[in-house]
Amino acid sequence: MAVLDAEQPAEIRKNSQRRNGSKPKVSKKTPEAARNPKSFICEGQSCDLVRRVLISWGWVESESTPETCTLKWTFRSRDAEKSPLQAWQLINHFHGSYYLSNKAFLGQCLQCCACCSHFFPRQHDLRNAAGMRTFLRDFVLTAAEQAISQPGKRTGAITAKEAAVRVLRRYKDWAKSPQRPEKLLRCPHEVMALLGDGCLLPRKLSIHQRAHVDAFLSRALRSCGECPTCSDAKGALFGGETHPDHQKNLDGPQNVWALKEPCVQKGKGVTVLSGLARLLEEYDQHRSMGQGRDCVAQKYIERPLLINRETGPAKCDLRVWVLVLDWNPLTAFVHPEVYFRIATLPFDLESMLPNAHKTNCRDEENRTPMKAVFELLGAGSQERWAKETWPRLLDAVRFALFAARAAMTGLPPRAAGGKAFELFGLDFGLDENWRPWLLELNTSPCMLDDCKGQYEEAIKSWAWEATEGLLRMVLALHDGSWKLPSPSELQETAEGTPCERLFEEGCCSSCLAQMVSQTPTSLAAGLSLDGPCGRWRMVLREKALDEMALRQAHEALQRRMFQGISANELSVSKLLREWLLPAEEVVEQEVQSMSKTCSKSLRRATSQPARRTEGGETRTSFRDILKAGTSQL
Repeated sequence: MAVLDAEQPAEIRKNSQRRNGSKPKVSKKTPEAARNPKSFICEGQSCDLVRRVLISWGWVESESTPETCTLKWTFRSRDAEKSPLQAWQLINHFHGSYYLSNKAFLGQCLQCCACCSHFFPRQHDLRNAAGMRTFLRDFVLTAAEQAISQPGKRTGAITAKEAAVRVLRRYKDWAKSPQRPEKLLRCPHEVMALLGDGCLLPRKLSIHQRAHVDAFLSRALRSCGECPTCSDAKGALFGGETHPDHQKNLDGPQNVWALKEPCVQKGKGVTVLSGLARLLEEYDQHRSMGQGRDCVAQKYIERPLLINRETGPAKCDLRVWVLVLDWNPLTAFVHPEVYFRIATLPFDLESMLPNAHKTNCRDEENRTPMKAVFELLGAGSQERWAKETWPRLLDAVRFALFAARAAMTGLPPRAAGGKAFELFGLDFGLDENWRPWLLELNTSPCMLDDCKGQYEEAIKSWAWEATEGLLRMVLALHDGSWKLPSPSELQETAEGTPCERLFEEGCCSSCLAQMVSQTPTSLAAGLSLDGPCGRWRMVLREKALDEMALRQAHEALQRRMFQGISANELSVSKLLREWLLPAEEVVEQEVQSMSKTCSKSLRRATSQPARRTEGGETRTSFRDILKAGTSQL
């Protein structure tokens, strides 16, 4: 039998060993003689540029022996953890970095510090009831503030301005003792005056809440004198409270929000909408991989920086490349050249066309180098960028990395022992005052191999130069031929040119904004170093923290993430009913007793298919009526 096994091919013997439960042996340590100091592996898409740069240096691509290569570059960050690496090898992803590309997780990390409102648009995780509650509060308060600033037009029993005054006054009272129920909207007249006519629930949910919807619509037909809430509020004028997280540079007349699937990139799964009814209907249809409603709501920049094009003024955003060499001590570089993406249709909040609001949704090439954008924006744009926008953008990058460090360093250690680095692509939007707003963070950003059009040569030459500098830095640090300056040496470096900063002095000591403001002034606009870094600029070089400090930071992050989430939180359907179908306590009890019997008959009716009579005519079932819309109920 042993002779037969020896005669079998190696692949067959390996498969038989796996079927029998035995694992193939892997050498724990590659002999030094077998190592190839100039070999690499590229896996996945968007790796062609890295491959071409290394081959131009005389490196050899290894396709079958990852144990002997020096560098492994892979597109998917999760793939980096599948094959074990040794201490002398390099890989382009940190353990667990894919969490940072999740929009919901990144938002939780950033929003643990209230100072993130300086650069991160308000975002709410709609995958749970706590996030839905904060979104409804935010949307209603924003609508109330907009109604206050506009002339009151009576379209129903009360004006929008009257409803807004009531809502803001109630919020002011509730903010003093948040343990009480909010109930910012307390009658149908206020809901319709502030948010729109009719039932605002998603269609499917309104079907199952039919008794509550009927009661809500019937009470909306009453006059203000017959409504207890309106009678009690009569004569109230002012005394409201402004939005605590108010970001005036983002808000506009339409109260527009962007719904995003957390794990999808390249503009997919993003919908820009206004109106609470349309937002909730789209939310109800956001089902990622069939696993329930999976999306976040982020405040849309309604007053963006516009660039004049032949078709009209269009919005833009930009991507900046950030290279993280280590999380502890936190060390990061940023390339000073960014590229812009200009929408292919004119900016218009009335039309809501995807190509006018999503720069990733394009039918023509829209990636534009920074120099060309400055020419389109006119004289003085480059100076304003260098003095105001760029330093604030770098402070936002530092804040995001500080917030992510607590999550990254608290992860279980990776089994593989290779040294890691990572290139991130951070997307920023600009408002009309040139203030940067962080939209999302991407792992494995596009290396621009597919760029075409008017600026193809400029964009690709920029990407080649940036990739060359990135690889030279990483390899020089790895082989010890280049060393970074220490934090103490950076403190002694001459100060840079004065510039605008994102955060003011005087933040609390435990705040991430205070850590950002303590960055050496020589790094404020990025420090250019001699050696292999090329045009890359250092923006962060922190002292190493001990394990106790890292663990405490990670535990504090976990506590802040779950702060405010109660085990007794209502379901999303009940929460929407409470906010959008408000009723007095007596009416609520009556409707609850009606809905207990109504829900059973509703389920029975919707589960029955259409029946055929003896004459061949089809008798319409209750399900067919529901498909036609709730207006036929």
